[in-house]
Amino acid sequence: MSNVLQYFKEQIRYLPVAYNMSRYNTKSATMSNRFGRVWEILDPLFQLGIFYLLFGILMKRVIPGGYPVLPWMFIGLGVWGLMQKTIVSGALTTYNQLRMASVMKFPVSILPTSAFFGFLSEFWIMITAGLIGAIYNGFIPSLHLLQVIYYFFALVIFSVSTSLLNATIMIVFPDLKFFLNYSFRFLMFMSGAVFSMRQFNQIPQFLLQAVMINPFYYLIEGFRDAIFGTQWFWEVDPSIILSFWAITSFILLLGTQLHYNIRERISDFL
Repeated sequence: MSNVLQYFKEQIRYLPVAYNMSRYNTKSATMSNRFGRVWEILDPLFQLGIFYLLFGILMKRVIPGGYPVLPWMFIGLGVWGLMQKTIVSGALTTYNQLRMASVMKFPVSILPTSAFFGFLSEFWIMITAGLIGAIYNGFIPSLHLLQVIYYFFALVIFSVSTSLLNATIMIVFPDLKFFLNYSFRFLMFMSGAVFSMRQFNQIPQFLLQAVMINPFYYLIEGFRDAIFGTQWFWEVDPSIILSFWAITSFILLLGTQLHYNIRERISDFL
């Protein structure tokens, strides 16, 4: 537990450093482009356009519950994209940026957190597009929208904790990046980001139950509940809530324990 407290203290104290690192890394990655950081806005907009063409015009999908397909998908893909990119990119931060941490004298634990900030713009664009689309289709925002605060907090804790754990494992097992890429390709379709798992009657009940306790599924559906005004977060099945926080707490405890155990020897591993 002391490792968790130390971890949060470092995140709070060095939060401006993590944010500035994210801005620097984003600027470095886009400075060679003609439009520069404008691509942070253009990229998600192009994604929205592609999904509109495929699923809104060509396929004319129907979502169980009568939700409009495009806003439903925009919300799911926005939440999914932030988690996936934070976890995968964050796993590489310690491995790739250790020298910067040693020169600038800040704790290595904030490197995965800096990855999170880098994808926030795309996330909010997707969520805002989903909200506008929901309003256009008659889903007027209600007080349920306030629980975006709760789900965003849960999203931060889960994404950053998982990123820290993977970043620590990457130090001793660099091949993890391949397993992460393969896993996320599968999880995209099993998390409810693109397809509603309830519409596949052929899925066994035990597998459907396993999907519903998936943290990715919980967060994606939570943001949809907030924007479409479906239900309050405390009205979700208690077993799903407990599963999410149990898994997140375990990842956080394991990640901080491993991180602080090897932090002084990271340079030896690399």
